[in-house]
Amino acid sequence: MVVHAYYEGDARVRRYAESLAAAGHRVDVLALRDRDKPKREQLRGVSVHRLPLSRRRGGTLRYLFEYVWFTLLCGFVLTWRALRYDVVHVHNMPDFLVFAAIVPRLLGRLVLLDVHDLMPEVWCSKFKTSVRHPGIWPIRVQEWLSHRFASACCFATERFRQGALARGTCRADRSIAVMNAADTTLFDAARHPWRGPERAGEFVVLYLGTVSHRHGVDQCVRVLPLAAKKVPGIRLVIHAKLSEAEGKPMQELKDLAHELGVADRVSVRPPLPLQEVPAVMSRASVGVFTPHLDVHIDMALSLKVPEFVAMGVPVVAVRTSIMTSLFREDEVAMFADGDLPAFADLLARLDADPAFGRGMAERARRFTREHAWENEFAGYVELMQRLLRTPLAGAKRG
Repeated sequence: MVVHAYYEGDARVRRYAESLAAAGHRVDVLALRDRDKPKREQLRGVSVHRLPLSRRRGGTLRYLFEYVWFTLLCGFVLTWRALRYDVVHVHNMPDFLVFAAIVPRLLGRLVLLDVHDLMPEVWCSKFKTSVRHPGIWPIRVQEWLSHRFASACCFATERFRQGALARGTCRADRSIAVMNAADTTLFDAARHPWRGPERAGEFVVLYLGTVSHRHGVDQCVRVLPLAAKKVPGIRLVIHAKLSEAEGKPMQELKDLAHELGVADRVSVRPPLPLQEVPAVMSRASVGVFTPHLDVHIDMALSLKVPEFVAMGVPVVAVRTSIMTSLFREDEVAMFADGDLPAFADLLARLDADPAFGRGMAERARRFTREHAWENEFAGYVELMQRLLRTPLAGAKRG
């Protein structure tokens, strides 16, 4: 597996890798190297090889440098080890990282491209531009070339797969959607039952993930003055995904809290190792997903939503097309992007009526049952078996 990310922090990659290792396959992962992490480590049966590059937020040139340099590093390793692997599974972004496997592909190895996000839409979202902007065309071209180069493509949602099929970048018989489902061996409500805040009278709004304007964490801060009128004990707890890379957006968020007079209600905490997330979720009053709508956000599902749902934590989210296609509004409470009074009213109702939140969380478990990782992984194994023309050890559909 090849991923331009820190292995420990990418739940999707870990789930694939650990499931394959548990089924008896040898799995190596090429990933970025965070500070103080060893070059090589064995984690739950997976051999993690960290290459000499770390992740830093920046402009277009920084992204391009990281992407190209990491592709070259991985290409060197995969060329050297080309005969060692039967399958090379590459995770975007970028799409063109799949060309690191050009030698294994030429030697007849199966090369899968896992599309976590559609890159043209992400680029439009990050840099606030239109999908029709001329600067997006090179990204569309590399997407088409990358999808076509791969033996097959896996997509994080069916919406992404249908978008790629409509653009003609992949073939229906060589593509599959593997949903970002929660890992219920880790996000287990029986082991970490939802208990809510430790202190009586507190109402904890929990945000986990990337801190940036497009992810809408500012809405969680802006709602506090309104919500505090009805929920005196409300406070916002933020665990950023990458604390160092999010320095400027985080400072802007803190400045906003001071400006609105709610700095004492906002608690910014360090990034969490994945295994510690369930316990933190169990102490929240509500989990939130509050992005600002754009062409990418409207079709992208944050993994934190299925994880909150699996833990039995009530969720309040911005109403997007992907959310309304996967959840009913009696399962996840939704509000329109920017409608802070509606957001505040939902938080106040959850505080005043705990049974409302419990009922909502219980109904949302339907999603966890329908999209259990065992079922998603089984579809992935079936795709590989069909392309390799050989039976593989793996999960069976539940």
